[in-house]
Amino acid sequence: MSRLLEFFLGSILMTVLAISLMVFSVLHYILRVGSIDDCAWHSSAKAWVDSNSDGLINNGEQPLSEVEIHIDDVQNQLIDVGWPTITDRNGDARLNALVLMLGCSDVIFEVYTNAPEGYRITTKPRIEVNRDVLGSLDTENVYYFGFTPDK
Repeated sequence: MSRLLEFFLGSILMTVLAISLMVFSVLHYILRVGSIDDCAWHSSAKAWVDSNSDGLINNGEQPLSEVEIHIDDVQNQLIDVGWPTITDRNGDARLNALVLMLGCSDVIFEVYTNAPEGYRITTKPRIEVNRDVLGSLDTENVYYFGFTPDK
């Protein structure tokens, strides 16, 4: 066999071994933790036009669409750990964050939004969420963001 062919086959073998080791490591991690679902956080957010600026949803106040909601992991200083989400025509948004990269441990999230153009926020702009892996995994909360038009 020529040296070039030996080098080529050796490179292929090393690549296959490296990929196998990575797949084994991921499977081992998932089985050790339980499942990927155990490392996921799900909640919801709601945005609305707070016409009287009281920070509460009152009868007749309309939902606000196209509001970007962000999730940061403030404990580990990671920005936008959730999938990008924007409120729908009902002002609702699903929040999802995968904690797998964080070791599936307790995490402190911050759910926040920036006021859309032409609005100012009437509720807390940033909400801290303590996600306890051993605690309430199945508990889903709704985080509210009210906005009033700039005058």
